[in-house]
Amino acid sequence: MKAGTFFVRTWRILSILGLLIALFSSYISYPDDVAVRFDELKQPIQTVNREIIFYVTIAVFLISNTLINAIARLFRRVPTAQIPVPNQSTWASHRPQLNEIFTNWFYALMAAINTVLALGLFVLSLLNRSDRSMQPYDYAWLLPFITAMLVAVLIGLPIRLFMKPSADD
Repeated sequence: MKAGTFFVRTWRILSILGLLIALFSSYISYPDDVAVRFDELKQPIQTVNREIIFYVTIAVFLISNTLINAIARLFRRVPTAQIPVPNQSTWASHRPQLNEIFTNWFYALMAAINTVLALGLFVLSLLNRSDRSMQPYDYAWLLPFITAMLVAVLIGLPIRLFMKPSADD
């Protein structure tokens, strides 16, 4: 198994475990009505029932993982000539490696979505804790981190496809 494949599969498994841990621990720690919007004085101005957050998160997880996994499995059936990749003639003779690259990318996309959900639940749990006051810098890392992670995953596929296939097929 290649290092990239090992990393993506490990990240995917850890993101699923992390999401499940974040989902259940945050559900336990949430009050019945979870504050999701705050005013300038850090007073909640909008709340959502914790069951809604729980079930919407589960729905997003199941739908995204099921669809992405189905697409990853169906990709192997697409004829090589129909796949819009640079250096098509080069990749045509390395179809197993192309399948592995696309499968890893789909799994990385799945792991990124799971990570976003887990981190969102974690920060929402921190915001609704009554034992400490949250400052904006306590969770300001979330948006730049998620953006960087999603951009890295999204541009990872085109960058890898512009590289030449490895000779150890």
